[in-house]
Amino acid sequence: MKKLFTLIALAILVSTGSFAQKSTRYAIVAFHKLQPGKTMDDAIAIEKQWAQLHQIRKNAGVISDWIMYVPYNGMKSEGIDFDYITVNGGTDLDKLHTYPMEIFAEMTKADPTAFDKLAAATASTQTILRQAISKRVNGTAKGTNKTQFLVFDLMKVADGAAYEAFENKVLKVHEARVEAGNISGWSLYKTLYPSSDDVSANYFTIQSYDKLSKLDEMMDSYYKAIPKALGISAEEFMKQATVKRTMTGTMLTTVALATK
Repeated sequence: MKKLFTLIALAILVSTGSFAQKSTRYAIVAFHKLQPGKTMDDAIAIEKQWAQLHQIRKNAGVISDWIMYVPYNGMKSEGIDFDYITVNGGTDLDKLHTYPMEIFAEMTKADPTAFDKLAAATASTQTILRQAISKRVNGTAKGTNKTQFLVFDLMKVADGAAYEAFENKVLKVHEARVEAGNISGWSLYKTLYPSSDDVSANYFTIQSYDKLSKLDEMMDSYYKAIPKALGISAEEFMKQATVKRTMTGTMLTTVALATK
């Protein structure tokens, strides 16, 4: 009887999600380049039309969210060859890239040429340099805040396993930075595809700040958090970090558009 009660208790715990694993977040990232003579305002006007389609996809359960990130006042490093990025996010990689036409039936019924017109207007405004399939590896308990400033750091990594193990340890540092109020969230993503040697970056991190002045406090927040979280000096940490990865680009962004 005791064994029976134990089995029932375990079943209840599993059914209520106590042992459930958190769903993996995937992202299809598109890197956009403006056509000559076009501005970011032109791109936002086009992406607003796409945002309506992505909202329909979200409502249908195809994606979890869609976001357009733009460099804040053009602030990006020389290693960034694109003008902005859009991200389709979700937990089902087999759905994430799809556009089931049946969910757009009402729109195409009203105007059968709607997609063709939008495609032509999009092509005249921007081009997609490349796309990448990414996966969230780790992150702080509090996720990044899309209403704030978001910093993307792009990394080239030779030994992915060693780098991920390193970042898993460093997560304690970022949690301490969140607690101290320097950042509101931090996440690490790895590129699943393409994975060839010629890619400029195969990992990226994203962290959010509620104020630009927090950028000036960034290094100080690391120096305070590292010894307590990792038991080593900040200088030793920096040495280890440079061995694990090479930063190939960085950009300070805001969210121009997003699904609701």
